[in-house]
Amino acid sequence: MWKRNVKVVTALLVVLAMVMGLCACGGEGEPSNIIIKNASVYTVDEENSVAEAVVVQDGVVEYVGDDEGAAEYEDGDSKIIDMGGNTVMPGMVDAHMHPAQSALSYYFEIGLQDVVTEEDYLQVVEDFVEENPDREVYTGSGFMRSSFDEIGPRKEALDKIVDDKPVILTSADGHSVWVNSKALELAGVTKDTENPEGGIIQKDPETGEPAGLLQESAANLVSDLKPEYTKEEYKEAITWLQGWLNERGVTTVYDGMVPIDKENYYMAYEEMAAAGELTIRVRGAWHLAPEMGDQEVLSALIDRGMELSETFTTDYFQVIGFKFFADQVLEEQTAYMSDGYETGEADWQGMKVWDDDTMEALFTKIDAAGYQIHVHQIGDAAATYTLDALEKVRAANGENGARHTFVHVQFVSDEDIQRMAELNINAIIAPYWAVMDDYYWDLYVPYVGKEKADNMYPAESLVKAGLNVGVHSDFFVTEPDLGWVLYSAVTRTLPQKVFDLWYEGMDLTRTTETDVEQDYLIGPLKPYDERMSMDEIVKAATYGGAYSMFLEDQVGSIQKGMKADLVLLDQNVFKADIEDVSNVVPVMTIFDGKITYEIEE
Repeated sequence: MWKRNVKVVTALLVVLAMVMGLCACGGEGEPSNIIIKNASVYTVDEENSVAEAVVVQDGVVEYVGDDEGAAEYEDGDSKIIDMGGNTVMPGMVDAHMHPAQSALSYYFEIGLQDVVTEEDYLQVVEDFVEENPDREVYTGSGFMRSSFDEIGPRKEALDKIVDDKPVILTSADGHSVWVNSKALELAGVTKDTENPEGGIIQKDPETGEPAGLLQESAANLVSDLKPEYTKEEYKEAITWLQGWLNERGVTTVYDGMVPIDKENYYMAYEEMAAAGELTIRVRGAWHLAPEMGDQEVLSALIDRGMELSETFTTDYFQVIGFKFFADQVLEEQTAYMSDGYETGEADWQGMKVWDDDTMEALFTKIDAAGYQIHVHQIGDAAATYTLDALEKVRAANGENGARHTFVHVQFVSDEDIQRMAELNINAIIAPYWAVMDDYYWDLYVPYVGKEKADNMYPAESLVKAGLNVGVHSDFFVTEPDLGWVLYSAVTRTLPQKVFDLWYEGMDLTRTTETDVEQDYLIGPLKPYDERMSMDEIVKAATYGGAYSMFLEDQVGSIQKGMKADLVLLDQNVFKADIEDVSNVVPVMTIFDGKITYEIEE
């Protein structure tokens, strides 16, 4: 699971006037309709048909066809957009991210996303502390595990900056935290503290003292030290975030980890939705974990989640499922792998999060009630035991139209792919991560071996097996970027723009050539036949995500009567060179028939 976040600033490749001509005819009020013509409208309908024009009126798609037919809708108040032959596609659907949580992190906390070395991390922390001297606790996120050894970053480095207040920094993968000595002291974590269930306290190999990295559930040991945000602060951060997402062409998201115990979190969404203040559609899943309690407690939490879900009645925010971690992540050696790891403790296979009987019982209850099961799955062994449980659920409840989901899908056997298809499991993948990069060389190959690392992140085989495939960024892990996701899905290679940003000044080689034998090459990831076609990735990034959320009758394609969620691009991605496609940018985003983003001339 590639745990990388980057803020990519993409320059326009052409002058805006060459991209599209905008003519807002009539008065200064809202236009009577929006007419987009001279376009390549990729509809993502059943035939993947391409049209010349689309008309948006009263929040829905009124017409899809040729320019001549669209002209019949023109009046003095129409907004007419000439696309110059460039692509119009459905709004992007990000089928798994952490919107509210990430918005808080970006908006209020220390951001380490733009730097890659320990020295730079510490400089960012020091600058933030100097600018915010009155804070009682310093929180942030974005450091990369590949920047440190297996023990991870050390507390002493943070102590030199802050020794009298806690510092708690979440890794880019979201599965560990880097803390200073004060945080450990206030949390009561010492050399005698045992690892909690499902977690690891990394300790100095010489002294036995906590080193400064708390992995997985061990991060909960310091969670009470973090600040609580008000509902208004959540709203402020979400307002910023949705504008930022609209700028990237994203109109629908799935919040993969809604906390049942944080009312300010979910009520910020709900109140904004009820007030008509959201410019993204949000679906989500309540988070459940074994450390929350025994089966009886967890069953009660499911009841509570269902009760709350019934109160969310707008189209803009609904919680439709429950989130389970089947395992954790490869970066922390906590993904549940059938063949184990080549480093660390002998026979270590990673973390199998759930007891089989408990998982089956909770799954059965959720499925019977018509809610979705949304599963974090990295290791192949995690896929196997989760599918075992889901097969028992199917036997108990019968076929009921469920669309349960595996998200990430880093390792999975061919046999289990077929089982996923038989159970109608959504496969939500991140083409951003299906590349050969420093994570591949520094973490994946050493941890599981090159053969295993060269057979991760299936994509085309999921499509061929008949699964519904959607796309996710896992933001804040990776920032959604349409050009990046299209490019990497088609090439399984890191885009040049990302390579230039991450590896500037380093003696590394990027190539798009296959089968080049060179250590630390930044190139295409095997298996090469897992590359997707442009048709397939566009469908996954739109319809696939919509289907996974039961929204395919509303969004995810451009058809008459569908909600008008559209993104207009600065090139024709089906005709442009693939290297140019990596730099594609939205020039306009339309949500519910209203323009929510328009690039500045």
